[in-house]
Amino acid sequence: MCAALAGFVPTAPEPAAAAFPRGPEHSALVALSSTRAGVRPVTLSLELGYEMQCGYPGPGPLRIQLPPQVRLPATLPRSALLVDGRAASSAALSGHTLELGLALPPRVMCDVIGPGRLTIVLGRAADVGNPLRAGTYTLAAAVAGSSFSARFTIRPS
Repeated sequence: MCAALAGFVPTAPEPAAAAFPRGPEHSALVALSSTRAGVRPVTLSLELGYEMQCGYPGPGPLRIQLPPQVRLPATLPRSALLVDGRAASSAALSGHTLELGLALPPRVMCDVIGPGRLTIVLGRAADVGNPLRAGTYTLAAAVAGSSFSARFTIRPS
């Protein structure tokens, strides 16, 4: 179970379900396996909610801007980065900006546009570390013409 959950939610959330409470159509939620300062490695989960065509998240890439206080390794193993439960198709880390490739569009696409969810997990093998100081931090993301931000709080160790 996730130890921290915070997010930018522009309207009232939908009813809660599973590990993440379900947010509105345009939302960002971030969860950490530990909220204690200095803990490394932690699992970081990000859920983005926005309108998608038939559940397709868009052509990508997905860009995630992690706060500079988050401790990162020199490289992130692609196998430790999950996009909707599958290893990321591509991954590049530049400073604190992570760029992930998204799945190709389905060969046949329906015409339904509605709320969808994109879930990203940086697993323990990614060796991400919490900031060394307690405080509130903001993570930003952008995909398919939509921008998101989510806040999370780190408590003293």
